[in-house]
Amino acid sequence: MHKRNGLIAIGVSIALLTAGCSSSSKSGGSGTSGSSGASGSSGGSGRLRIALMGIFSGANSVKGSDNAFKLAVDEINAAGGIEGRQIEYKEFDTDITPQGAVNATNLAIAYKPSLLVGYGVSAGLKASISAINAAGVPVIHSTLAKLTSPDSLGSKLTFRLEPTTAQFAAAADEFLFTDKNVKSMMVINTQDSAPTEGAGLILDAAKAAGVSTDHRAVSPTVTDLTEPILASKGKDAIWEWGYATTDALAVKTAAQNNYGGQIMTFGASVAARNGLIPTNLLTDKVHSVGICAPYVLDTPEAKKYVAAYTAKFGNAPNDSVLNQQYDAVYMFKAAVLKAGSDNPAKVADALSQTDYAGVCGQEKTDSNHNMLHSVPILKFTGGTPQLEKMQDNLDSPF
Repeated sequence: MHKRNGLIAIGVSIALLTAGCSSSSKSGGSGTSGSSGASGSSGGSGRLRIALMGIFSGANSVKGSDNAFKLAVDEINAAGGIEGRQIEYKEFDTDITPQGAVNATNLAIAYKPSLLVGYGVSAGLKASISAINAAGVPVIHSTLAKLTSPDSLGSKLTFRLEPTTAQFAAAADEFLFTDKNVKSMMVINTQDSAPTEGAGLILDAAKAAGVSTDHRAVSPTVTDLTEPILASKGKDAIWEWGYATTDALAVKTAAQNNYGGQIMTFGASVAARNGLIPTNLLTDKVHSVGICAPYVLDTPEAKKYVAAYTAKFGNAPNDSVLNQQYDAVYMFKAAVLKAGSDNPAKVADALSQTDYAGVCGQEKTDSNHNMLHSVPILKFTGGTPQLEKMQDNLDSPF
């Protein structure tokens, strides 16, 4: 599983909700009912339909995670829609289980959308792909593992608006090895799919760069990191990939044991925002990779988005929001205009040619249907996220 905007592990499910929750859906819209006046993708007029796939109920849901998506829909509809047609959407609750995603996908396909947006759980998208392929509906998703590459899924309908594990690892490795001159490192990962995949990539890159490493794989429910932290003494860096809670535990345990090196994490931003790491421990040596962090970027697109988001919701966006979904809606608009139709097959073809300046940065579809090729490296001195470096032009082997 992958969930960066909450406290859930990267690559692991910590709770199983009921099948009843898995198959639920709820309608949404922009000033109008999600079901009013719709003709779906089967007609040449009427509303344009998007199915938003996510975890919208239960302990694993994050309130407001869909705000960026809603903002984009509102903006486009207020400006006249797409060639005069309003966007309509409906939210489908995938839960965190593969079966939950399958149930939600079947409901979503019956809605007859031109696009599916969402899916944060790799196993859920994998389980749903046969139905998606049969319906011929393109997907802009937010998973990161090799499991959801086009080759693995056997589909050219999926587009990844999220860096892959390989891109996250490469961004952080380059920062540590080059910018921080790291020559020795401890790699710690929780024993989940994405962190395990990421750790393997990190260890391979370190070996190629001549960086000596030690490695510990720990339980997703680990409560004591004393041993791996003590084993890190004398090493230049710790690279820890797991939960936000694991990130917090690593930082606090390192401080308690007077570890003075660099600490790279996957989700210290979440840990910092939720108060899991005391502010005084968030030094210049604590770092994290980011996904889509317009709130630390200085581009015109990011600044415009942050201003619009703040005006609408009363606070600036942060990593609890799936900010990349704002770009997904605008890329859908561009694809419909390029295709001259909302026919799903034509939309998919147009998405495969995307080259778009968005709030996350430049987004361009590659041969593996990855759209993001930049990863921000963040620090949190004083408890506030700050951009240290934007790692650009990152390729992925899948």
